[in-house]
Amino acid sequence: MCYKTESQFANLLNNKILKEQRRIVLTREELFILKKYLIVTTIRFNCTEALQNFGNPEDAVQGYSSRFYDNINKVLACQNSDELAQYMMVNPFEELGKVISDGAGALNRLFVDIKNIMHSYIIFVSTRRCKENFIIPDTGFAYQATHIAPFSDESFDKCMYTLSYAMQSRNPYLLQVAQMLTPYDMFICPVTKDLAVVSLSIFYKFFNRKSDIYGLLPTEGLTVGKLLGFDDSNLVEPPKVRNQHGKPATYEYNIQQLSQTDALALNSGMINTAEHYFGYADLQNIRSSIERYMAFPTGARRYDLSFIK
Repeated sequence: MCYKTESQFANLLNNKILKEQRRIVLTREELFILKKYLIVTTIRFNCTEALQNFGNPEDAVQGYSSRFYDNINKVLACQNSDELAQYMMVNPFEELGKVISDGAGALNRLFVDIKNIMHSYIIFVSTRRCKENFIIPDTGFAYQATHIAPFSDESFDKCMYTLSYAMQSRNPYLLQVAQMLTPYDMFICPVTKDLAVVSLSIFYKFFNRKSDIYGLLPTEGLTVGKLLGFDDSNLVEPPKVRNQHGKPATYEYNIQQLSQTDALALNSGMINTAEHYFGYADLQNIRSSIERYMAFPTGARRYDLSFIK
């Protein structure tokens, strides 16, 4: 694992990403290294115990556990984005049929895990200005996901919302976007105490004027703040893509500076998704995050951090 992904990402991180203060430019090959690392990070934490603790069906737990190492090795063996894309070439209706007939253990988790990252876009967020350090959960990452409740008025399902409008408008491009969505809104992976890589659902491109799909979907009444908790919609700005010979050659990212409010919101979420512990660089620089987390209603908190003084 170290040779096939961690060392490559470490070189990219130390020799390019951490040297930049305002803007990061990645080549297509470098973006592949970054996304491959994110995929491995999101699946490398063996959450068999967590699945059991949350009351998942035993067949789902065993199905996940039995494929865990095989799935990681398949990702590690991939040399480019095309090889990763091969694992997304499955029929979702066939996969659903397998789950219905054989139980949750038959779910192709690798297809899901790769799609979550490959069909998302990257942003870089920093806390250098607000001075609140990121915490790092033991899983190495944290996530936020839409709660799917198709027949409930209490939650917003971006997947069904987009698909319904795509079918209604008969816009083939919008339908293609709808098929790329997953329940996940974002994955956040802190790489230093004040810099994190965030993989965002392409759904949030609908909210940014610099996006190629801005305006295709009605978003009246919906805001980035309501859906993600970010104060500033500019945080979801996609990269500027420069083509060469008809193909993407470079991706330019502005490093987005978080307000303290946004930093506290992300840290609170990461604390809650940690399995057993989290790390930090300086306790003084995460105290506000802990206070924000402890202000959550008891039922919304997984942990009591009142012992941290």
